[in-house]
Amino acid sequence: MSIIIGVRRPLGQEVGEQELLQLAARTSRYAPDGTSVYAHGRTGMVFQSYHTTERSHLEVQPAADAQGNVLAFDGRLDNHEYLREQLGLGGVLVSDSSLVLASFQHWGEQCFCRFVRDWAIALWSVKDHALYLARDHAGARTLYFQNVNGVLRWSTYLESFFAAGERVPLNEGYAARYLCGEPIRHLTPYQGIEAVPPAHYLAIRDGLIANKAHWEPPMGEEIQYGSDAEFEEHFFGLFMKSVERRTNAGTDILAQLSGGMDSTSIVCMSDYIRRSQGAEPGDLLDTISYYDDSEPNWNERPYFTVTEVKRGKTGIHVDAGSLGAHTFAPPGTSERQYLLPPVHGSELEHEKRIEIETASRDYRAVLSGIGGDELLGGVSTPMPELASHLIAGDLLRFLRRSIEWCRYQRTPLIKMLYGAAKFTLQQHSPVGNLDKQIPTWISQQFSGNYGLTEIAARGEIRGTRIRAAAVNNSKIWVAIMETLPHCHPGLLKRYEYRYPYLDRNLVEFLFCVPREKLVSPGRRRALMRRALRDIVPSEILERRRKAYLTRGPLIALQNAGEHIDTHFIDSVLAKNGFIDIRGFQRSMASIASGTKTAEWPFVMRTILFDQWLKANPFLSYSNPSLAAQASNTPTSLWATKLRGGQRATLFGLYGNSHQ
Repeated sequence: MSIIIGVRRPLGQEVGEQELLQLAARTSRYAPDGTSVYAHGRTGMVFQSYHTTERSHLEVQPAADAQGNVLAFDGRLDNHEYLREQLGLGGVLVSDSSLVLASFQHWGEQCFCRFVRDWAIALWSVKDHALYLARDHAGARTLYFQNVNGVLRWSTYLESFFAAGERVPLNEGYAARYLCGEPIRHLTPYQGIEAVPPAHYLAIRDGLIANKAHWEPPMGEEIQYGSDAEFEEHFFGLFMKSVERRTNAGTDILAQLSGGMDSTSIVCMSDYIRRSQGAEPGDLLDTISYYDDSEPNWNERPYFTVTEVKRGKTGIHVDAGSLGAHTFAPPGTSERQYLLPPVHGSELEHEKRIEIETASRDYRAVLSGIGGDELLGGVSTPMPELASHLIAGDLLRFLRRSIEWCRYQRTPLIKMLYGAAKFTLQQHSPVGNLDKQIPTWISQQFSGNYGLTEIAARGEIRGTRIRAAAVNNSKIWVAIMETLPHCHPGLLKRYEYRYPYLDRNLVEFLFCVPREKLVSPGRRRALMRRALRDIVPSEILERRRKAYLTRGPLIALQNAGEHIDTHFIDSVLAKNGFIDIRGFQRSMASIASGTKTAEWPFVMRTILFDQWLKANPFLSYSNPSLAAQASNTPTSLWATKLRGGQRATLFGLYGNSHQ
């Protein structure tokens, strides 16, 4: 995962190498294989190497062609052989960056849709007099940009925008979405710094930005095969190819191995591939597994142990309960700060522990199972299928399948029919689900300014005949993009995350598989279970669905109550009118007493975001119109609830496992 940085200055100004090196200094520790710069007139680019594949050693970047086009490319092209043939290069061994430049010369802007795998591109076109910034279909590489006084800057890491210690106003639209758990999309916490959307490219000419999609989730007809075996064979082949693409030689790879089906299937498929090539147990992927014996419904150890026994190789085991999760310590260190809000309260402790556990190997790539549950029917619900039958006008099939699901779920038929009709309308609504409630402590003026009641919209879906399952898939795809771990980079080391379930060829197939092939009454993830039954342990395939981890975070909130209460006496969010401090403290008190715990994820987000704002040296924030309404004398409801050293008992905090 190399780093690309660039600057484009206004007419009459030039970019110097020293300016580029100053930008690169902030990120050089994350790319140890060298830094090279290109400066010519108004345009300058930086490429910081981080070799993770054999083909990455072919790269000499920033790259320029005979026409004067300049490119910085981070990623890998899985279809490089096909592109060579299409471009008439035959068996010539060329780098991926050379293929990108040749493709742009041949196809122009239409080249971006032809690149298969994980990548980010910055390309200056002399002919178009335009800068193109682009990301792959799944956004597996980050890419940000900023335009200040006509100076355009871009980088795959946010650190590049703060090389001179600049302070940037808080993007309040981002704050609203973050606090309410809504999709962030292209926003960052920093006003004026945005991300290139996944599956899109930006064409920037004279300060004007055109945002265009080069890939969209398939919304067309379903795949129809004559038997389940054909679906299984197709899935098995695509999944095997995806894993093989992401586990080939080039760097040390660490595979995440939980007790769930997604990560286990990746590891077992990799073993299947390597053993077919004659590999011994010592040649199989190294794995890392997390467990927490204090969580009754989240004890992964017995399950990943089953897989380790089967493969004959023990991986790294990390006690997640000992990592001090949700410690509410200040984020970052005195020298470095997280530039994005933390996911939980112990990022730095987690990073340090992983560095200790992996010190013996220079792991550069991590295999992640994200996407499997969402794309392969992890949620046992009939609604996408029933809505598709309803939209298609196949009322007999709609009624028959409704009855089958009613029998399994023991639900009245009228309730099932009503639910299907409501789901269908919501899927095709241009404003999404307006029933969703925002946290009670978000101030009304703040929520009104950013239309939080309409944030649930995922964009208008044109055409009433489109399958409801396909519409649902497209919304799920947006949600997946919000959870990818590389979008929340670490401070100590940054890994190249690889996502086998987000492989473009595999995704396009799964989006066209009939929903009933993925989920049936009493049988979630049916296709995956059948296809992988010979390589994945049955204990994993038939495991009840993993529960959400809730006990630890809730107890952490209880134990840190007084500390949190003290912190919020000087709350940045309250001072600027983003939250109603009294409403927030009432929710905290409800969590302490165990009377109302459902809002704990939003409480956690509010605490972590406020802490992060205080510690961030690059942000400025002031909203006088909102701040005038904020209370300056918050009441300590938490301390009142727990005065005298008493602690309320939390109850009903355990997640439920279900099939």
